[in-house]
Amino acid sequence: MKSVEEKNEEFVLNILHDIKSPILSINIALENLDSKSFAQNTADSGLLSEIYKVNRHNLEYIENLMENYSIKKGRYQIKQEYFNILNIINEEIFALKFLIIEKNLKLNLVSSNEAINVNSDKQLVRRVFLNLLTNAVKYSPNSEEVKIEVSKNKKYVSICITNTVSNTGAEHSTCLGHQIIKDALLNLNGKVYHTKNKNKICFNVDLPV
Repeated sequence: MKSVEEKNEEFVLNILHDIKSPILSINIALENLDSKSFAQNTADSGLLSEIYKVNRHNLEYIENLMENYSIKKGRYQIKQEYFNILNIINEEIFALKFLIIEKNLKLNLVSSNEAINVNSDKQLVRRVFLNLLTNAVKYSPNSEEVKIEVSKNKKYVSICITNTVSNTGAEHSTCLGHQIIKDALLNLNGKVYHTKNKNKICFNVDLPV
């Protein structure tokens, strides 16, 4: 007989699979609309394109969650490659564009260099920052700043994501997504930790160079 944990994992995977299907269908519809010049003007066409890109990130997020179960079961194979981590962060910021606009947030990316390369698994790294940035945007009060600082030394690339949290808001260090982050970084020989000072919370991620 299956254990309770196995049944729970099977249930979650089924839910993720069910969510993935309509998101994929929406993306196909958006592609068709864009290819048929459905939009009446350039602004409409640009909006369709942006919605498609954001929805594509949602699809990747679902796929990443499904992969997370493979990591826990020891079935995931790390795929190392060199890539610019700033590109990943900017892509995930773009994926949250509409929520950022809705909350009137200011995203401030500060880097010691124009390009900071790491040799790591791009999809796992993407998962880490999608979760961290989503939480930072979600738990920030309206009209506040989310600051992302990226630096590099001989051993690590260090990323600090700082945002304001309300006194009554839940700290996103306790979110289920945080376990995904910890699992991913464990496989990447990295680490994550957070500090809080008054109404500011900072999540630090260290990735080996």
